[in-house]
Amino acid sequence: MANTTDISSSPSMTNGAAAGAENALPMFYGAPRPLDRQRDAKMKISRPSNFRFAGNSNAIPLLIDEFPMAAAYYPIVFAAGPLPIPAAVVGLKNDTNLFLDKEGRWLNGAYLPAYVRRYPFILMDDPVQKQFVLCIDDATDMLSETGEYTLFENGEPSPFTKSAMEFCAALRQQGDATDEFVKALKEHDLLMSNDAQIDLRDGTKLQLSGFLVINPEKFDALPDNIILQWRKKGWLGLVYAQLLSSHRWNNLVDLLNPQR
Repeated sequence: MANTTDISSSPSMTNGAAAGAENALPMFYGAPRPLDRQRDAKMKISRPSNFRFAGNSNAIPLLIDEFPMAAAYYPIVFAAGPLPIPAAVVGLKNDTNLFLDKEGRWLNGAYLPAYVRRYPFILMDDPVQKQFVLCIDDATDMLSETGEYTLFENGEPSPFTKSAMEFCAALRQQGDATDEFVKALKEHDLLMSNDAQIDLRDGTKLQLSGFLVINPEKFDALPDNIILQWRKKGWLGLVYAQLLSSHRWNNLVDLLNPQR
């Protein structure tokens, strides 16, 4: 009997939860809270020495700008949901990231998704101020008084904090562009379920479910005017990147094999 892996339960690009909300927390984040000039006056942040915070994820959310780089290493799928989420598959079993070594380092020089690079910062909605605020995960071990980079200098955001804010804001904008692309895929009924069974070299089978891929036949049947619109938007390359990434499932089998 095959073991079942559910891709849809892994990725979460939730940026819209209220800051400090205890439900609907984005993946990786245990206790996100807004940065505070007084509370964080002496706090510093260190760059991650490892990526163990991503160790329990078998799929990492992607933005469309990342498709070309990610397709060279990972299968790109869309996690099923009301608005499917593009994701790089990094594991064949639930709660397992095959791209981390025993020390928590990312393997083989593979492309590191922006969602991972953003941590422990994130932009979240402030329903009171009706604006986005820069938050940090209070549960991270990267935050301390002895870290590398100050968060505030003379009561103002430090250059490092400003850089983090700019990066998170750029990802937010790319998230809107990603949503537009996915909505177009749905509008033209191009996403299809692709539950799959993978045969491992030891004879066991893995059943993967909960994800979607682009239907190549329906894509080829799109009217010429739609193809022209998508070419102008730069979307055709995204479709081809997702389709070509299907060859990367073997990468995951190769990484899983030594762990038997």
